[in-house]
Amino acid sequence: MLVSAAIIRVGVQAVMKRAVLVPLVIVFVMIMSLSCGGAEPTVVEVEKVVEVVKEVQVPVEVEVPVEIERKEIVEVEKPQVVEVVKEVEVEKVVEVVKEVEVEVEKVVEKVLIATPTPPPAGTPQYGGTLRVVSQGSIASLDPIFTIFYVTHAVSSHIYETPFGWDENYEVKPRLVDSWTVSPDSLEHTFFLRSGVTFHDGRPLTANDVVGSIKRWLTTGCPGAGVVRNFETDTTVTAIDDGSFKITLTEPVGSLVGMLGAPYCTSFVVPSELAATPNTEAMAENIGTGAYKFVEWTQGHQVILNRHEDYVPRSEPGSNYAGASNAYLDRIVFLEIPDEATKISGLETGEWDVVDGAAFDYFQSLNEDPAYSVPLYAPGNRSHMYLNVTHAPFDVKGIRQALQAAVDVEQFMFALGPDDLWVSCAAMYWCGTPLEVYDGEEFYDQDNPELAAQMLIDAGYGGETTVILNPTDYATITPLGLVLQPLMRDIGFNVEMPAIDWSTVVSNFGTPETFALATAWYSHFEGPDPTNDHLISGTVSWLVQDEEFVELQLQYAQEPDPAVRMEVLREIQRQRYDKVPNVMLGQFFPMTPTTAALKNFHVRPLPLFINAWLER
Repeated sequence: MLVSAAIIRVGVQAVMKRAVLVPLVIVFVMIMSLSCGGAEPTVVEVEKVVEVVKEVQVPVEVEVPVEIERKEIVEVEKPQVVEVVKEVEVEKVVEVVKEVEVEVEKVVEKVLIATPTPPPAGTPQYGGTLRVVSQGSIASLDPIFTIFYVTHAVSSHIYETPFGWDENYEVKPRLVDSWTVSPDSLEHTFFLRSGVTFHDGRPLTANDVVGSIKRWLTTGCPGAGVVRNFETDTTVTAIDDGSFKITLTEPVGSLVGMLGAPYCTSFVVPSELAATPNTEAMAENIGTGAYKFVEWTQGHQVILNRHEDYVPRSEPGSNYAGASNAYLDRIVFLEIPDEATKISGLETGEWDVVDGAAFDYFQSLNEDPAYSVPLYAPGNRSHMYLNVTHAPFDVKGIRQALQAAVDVEQFMFALGPDDLWVSCAAMYWCGTPLEVYDGEEFYDQDNPELAAQMLIDAGYGGETTVILNPTDYATITPLGLVLQPLMRDIGFNVEMPAIDWSTVVSNFGTPETFALATAWYSHFEGPDPTNDHLISGTVSWLVQDEEFVELQLQYAQEPDPAVRMEVLREIQRQRYDKVPNVMLGQFFPMTPTTAALKNFHVRPLPLFINAWLER
């Protein structure tokens, strides 16, 4: 505890009795060098100084810089100045100063129990609980068992990957420290960084990473599908506790990138949990991340605490790469289904973040300095998944009929103002190097008359088409409200039950219950054909097409960028023809937060690692 200086300056200007001018008398009393371990401080209470000085009506100024101490908060005014000039006797002034010196010791305890001085702006602070409203209901915390955004938004704080994307989407080492690749690109050897522990205290070993990668390779994740679809026996083996290798029979140039994707990738868990089939959720939620799982009350909240034994990397933090610092004591992810309640709770301070808030609130929140409203770009793609495993969308012509009917702007305006979305025919994202327009004549056709005739020509038999559209998801719910009447108008027999997002997700495992689902996918789920989950069998009821698989493998293996672009163009043409989904607009989701949340970014998930609260 330290008061760097306490200075009392008493200046006196007096005139002798009978108006006889005398020399100016100035008295300075300075008390300095007050510190723990030094002499007892000698400072007077501000109120006492004022009382004493008022007797002689002399100028008094008190300056008391205050050190932080988290105790009782006592109001102490800023340096006070009482200025009065009056004729006084010099002897009286001297008496006053002496009394001040005697009373000096009485104020110091009160001064030191003052309001804490905050650190400079931009300086990370430890502590506090961050409360985050999730985009929708959470069905699982296992990012391999459940591939959807709301799961990843939570689990990305719990689990880590061998590599990670930085803020420029470049792949950097994460759990891996270094690696080598053989001259023929068939053998990759990886060396883990030391000092990494799981949340239960056990050290990370190569066996854990190997088991986690093997579990990933059994899934429909896009990258895993690319590796698995080569006619090869890919082997993943531990060399010792600190290193492992992946051996291929054909080169896969994007292998390292696949091991670092933020979505549907090889999240590392203890080897016994990695043995869980990908069709089942893991029994425990144990990772190596900066935050650890504490509690999940399904339908209400998920609680994560700081992983106290976490050792960050030495490089500066950058998205999923570099140092991952847990400045927050706790993160609580809440499920609040009503959009108006989400925003009102942000405004009243019940929670700090609303992930994926409805666009209707953008202007008011963006104009209020009490909030920050970061947007994610390139953003998300609104669309409709089509279930090709049974009628009616097992017929390509019927899928094409629905595609022909769509007016993209009608759907996107239902989400919100057009400064938060674009109409984009480029399947691999407008605003990126892969922006091409092959097949765009089939996008945004807005031709319901043609669609109705195509539906008849394709032999639609009036089968009931059940739409899965959640009622609790601001950036999805409005899509169904446009889609249902559109489908009825062109001749579909349609039902759309009122269900929440977790129920939508659970129905994905029983494709016989529905025909299509409204949704969106993010740039990180399909930045290029290698990671395109719509053509790689991520979900069993999407289009399963050998030509897609072959083109995807060509793209992954081709070293010539110009040839790769030609392959990409062909994939885009094939997707518009075979219609695994109906594409809508590209939107930029907003995640409004309290202005007290600092260093927070959305790339591509809302990541609260390296973020802190200033309050």
